[in-house]
Amino acid sequence: MIEVHYPYDVDLCTLPTLFQLHDHCNGFGPNGENQFLDKLNNYASQNNSRFTVIYHQILESAIKNLYTNIDFKFKEFNLDHFVQYNKHPDLKFKNFVCSFNGSPHVSRKCLTAILHKVGWFNLEYCSKNFQFTRDIIDGHLSDYLTADQQIFYSKFFLTDEKFCQTKHTFGHNRYNHAQNIFTLENKLTKSFLHIVSETIATSYAPFVTEKFLYSVITRGLFLAYAQPKWHDHLEKYYGFKKYTKLFDYRFDLIENPIKRLVELIAMISKFQNLTTADWHDLYLLESDTIEYNYHQYFSGNYLGQLHHYNN
Repeated sequence: MIEVHYPYDVDLCTLPTLFQLHDHCNGFGPNGENQFLDKLNNYASQNNSRFTVIYHQILESAIKNLYTNIDFKFKEFNLDHFVQYNKHPDLKFKNFVCSFNGSPHVSRKCLTAILHKVGWFNLEYCSKNFQFTRDIIDGHLSDYLTADQQIFYSKFFLTDEKFCQTKHTFGHNRYNHAQNIFTLENKLTKSFLHIVSETIATSYAPFVTEKFLYSVITRGLFLAYAQPKWHDHLEKYYGFKKYTKLFDYRFDLIENPIKRLVELIAMISKFQNLTTADWHDLYLLESDTIEYNYHQYFSGNYLGQLHHYNN
């Protein structure tokens, strides 16, 4: 079967009517629009044809309804990287936040900048496998904010130039998750919270990858800087529960990616100055959910839930 990958510049005339679409598709706009799918749908309309697209993400009806000449078929994303990982280090909190940032999407540049600005980018527990400048961050802010808003929000992002232009890497292999977990397991189990840096959090359609599972399989707490309603999407379609005894997920409803990130940081900031003993006690409040999510993955129950929505 033909597979279409990034950067999605395939000649539409050469595409069969059935093909598989991979990765993030460069994201979706606020109304569900997507540049590649727009082109594909228009081409089909002009040529009185239809396409069947197999995609590894569940798209909401509001998006699918935009593309009247495309039939979407769901095929689950491969999440079995960790099925042989059966023992993690004991949880002994020493650090507040860990976060692992690979390729330089706009959202990852913004996330690493704000983590450094608020003092949470501990070099032992956080990675940034790319470089940027303060001016680049300023430009990203201007893409999502008015001029007045930018003056306000820039205070949370514009950090020192040396940090921006320095890589901080743990030497991970981007696609070898089964090995990467052994590089990251101690960073995860010694941190109170893992901020998952999801792919293209500036998109407006939830996009789920294996990144959150690094916490699930080490029995840790996680929150994702991802697309709007990502956590609800993960719970509804994959069956992984939220940690509602500790965290307020209203930040996840905010559509603007810059405002959503600031609200995420603000929400968890109340935990930063607690003692390690306090973190441990709070962690225990979510022990049932932590065990549920652990079992949801290793039992394969999430696959049954995904199949239920395979439409």
